This record gives sequence, C-alpha cells and structure tokens, in this order.
Amino acid sequence: MKSCMAKPKVLLIKTGGTIGQKPDADGVLQPSPDDYVGKVGGLEDLAEIDVRDLGNIDSTNMETNLKLTNPTQAEKTRDRSDIARVIYDNAFKYDGFVVAHGTDTMAETAAALTYMLPDLKKPIVLTGSQRSIWVPRSDGQNNLYTAVQAATKDYGEIVIAFGNYVLRGSRARKVDEEGYDAFDTPGTEPLGKLTALSEGIRVAGHRVPRGDFDPRIFTDFDTRIFHYAHLSGATVDDVLMDIAVNDQVHGILMTGFGAGNVPDRLIPFIKAAKEKGKPIFVYTKCDTGAADMGIYSVGAAPLEAGAKPAGDMTLEALSQKLMYAIGRATNERLEGEGRLRFVESIIRKPYNGDITVTERRR
Repeated sequence: MKSCMAKPKVLLIKTGGTIGQKPDADGVLQPSPDDYVGKVGGLEDLAEIDVRDLGNIDSTNMETNLKLTNPTQAEKTRDRSDIARVIYDNAFKYDGFVVAHGTDTMAETAAALTYMLPDLKKPIVLTGSQRSIWVPRSDGQNNLYTAVQAATKDYGEIVIAFGNYVLRGSRARKVDEEGYDAFDTPGTEPLGKLTALSEGIRVAGHRVPRGDFDPRIFTDFDTRIFHYAHLSGATVDDVLMDIAVNDQVHGILMTGFGAGNVPDRLIPFIKAAKEKGKPIFVYTKCDTGAADMGIYSVGAAPLEAGAKPAGDMTLEALSQKLMYAIGRATNERLEGEGRLRFVESIIRKPYNGDITVTERRR
C-alpha cells in the first residue's frame, strides 16, 4: 500500500537579487517582476510550497532596521527585520523557510536572522545565484532546488544553500565573485554537501538539529555603529577623535592586524571612545585564527585602553551581533559599565556557532 504521508510545507520568501533579475537591452541586469520559481523542475516533489513576494531589490541596498514611520512597500523590502517578521508570524505553519536573496549581503542577512530569531529550531535557508536564472548556465535552478530540499531536512538553524554546500549562516562569508561555490565558512566545516552519488543532501552531524521551540523575535537593532579598517601608515587621527566623541555613534568595530594588534597611534581614539561609553571590538583581518589581544604588547595596549577582542567571529556576523547587543542593552535601559559588560557578554556568548574562540590561546 502506498504511503499517504503529507509533504513538508515550505514558505519561499522572495526579496530580489541576481537570481530573478533580467538583462536589459544593454545587458545590464535589472530587477524583474517575472516569476522564476516555475523554471525549477521538481520542486513540487520536494514540498508543498507557498511563495511570499517581499520585493525585488539588489541586496546591496538591504538594511537591518530602518525604523521608519509608515514605511512604503519599497522601503520595507530593504529591511531584514521584515523578513524576520514574516518567518516569525508563520513559525508554526511551515516546516521550513527559504529566502531568495542577492549574494552581496546574503551573509549579513543570515547573521542578522540568527540574532533576530534565536530560538526558531527550524531550517531557514538563504539562497540566490551568481547568474540570473533567465540566462544560460545559471546556477539558480540548482541552488533553489537545494535550498527547498534543505528546508525539509533536519536543520534547526539559519543556513546558506549555495553551489555544492549547505553552510552555517552565522559563519558564512562571500569569498568568490565569479565561482559557483561563492560562500565559505572559515574555521567551520559545511553542514551539508551535494555529491554525484546521492540525490539528496548529506547532512553533517555538527549542525543544530530541529527541535521544540518557543519562538522569540528581536528586531530593535541599534544600527549606529562605526567600522574602522586601519590602513598601515594612514593618518586620520583627528577624524577618528571626532567619531570617538560623536553621540550618534553607539559602537565601534576595528580591524586588527594578526592576532588583533592595533597601532599605538590609535590608543587615544580607543580611550576617548571608552570614556564616552562606546563598546569597541577588534577582529582579525586574517581568514583563519582569532583576535587574541593578550599575546603581543600591540594587542595588550588597546585591551588596557578599553577595546575587546571579538575572537574568531567574521565581520559579517560581528557587525550584526553588535547592533543586536547594543539594541538589547538599550531595551534593558542599561548605562555605564553595566551596559558595556552586558554588550560584551552577548558578543562573547556563542549563538549557533558564530564564535568558537574567545579565550587566550597561549
């Protein structure tokens, strides 16, 4: 007797990106209203799919929390918090979610959703393509098929399905502008892999599995943070001091050399920002390893001045997590040293594997 098991239910949320764009008369890709889901064969065999169209933008314009009064639909499509809200509102209705998204800021959106929806133990799968689904040799069909398939699997976290891999969203980075395996997770093995010998996804054991959940949502991210990527030999000290004392800047990220080392000339900037109550985090510009500021004097000095190491977090995850942490601190009405300690505790606490190295290693 044939099984009558119901197919999983998946909500596909379209936000735009290369996957649905069409070339104009000059060959320049432009957002298109045409539906591309029907170009992917076999989706109906994987799941019962509903489609929610949030808009069609280039992900370069994606924002985290616009905080606009009565936003237009066009403005809402640029907001990651709107994506999170759609998922939250449908948490019990669907078995999994797919977000079609542009590749340029897909990693940032994956990270943001990790903190916006911390307890949703269902698969939330981001995907897109390097070539439009409307042109030859597009990777869009394969990526969208894989994403829907991943949304039916035993994942309980935010992931990116792209090329031959399923990757942890909180560790993902775009590393290739041309290749079909455009994303990687430095220091973390893929959570799934496609192989020629299997029709499905080989799910890795170290993923977060599905589980019972009581969904929460937090979207009050404080986006007023400043990122300074120091160039060796550059001198913009006066400009930095203005930023350190500017009340419109609520947090600072700094690129560190090596193990989180910072030039001596930036110590006054760090001290001034600390005195103004701004959390300051240093991450390493290296693809592997971690910011570990107790190893060298050029790391110990900024640590003493008030900067904190961000371990091995990617910039994509760290930026979204700092916005989240400052937003949480504001909601808790924390001030002074208590506020700084609270923000640091959130940054150092692992969320779905976003940080794996926090302590001194030597």
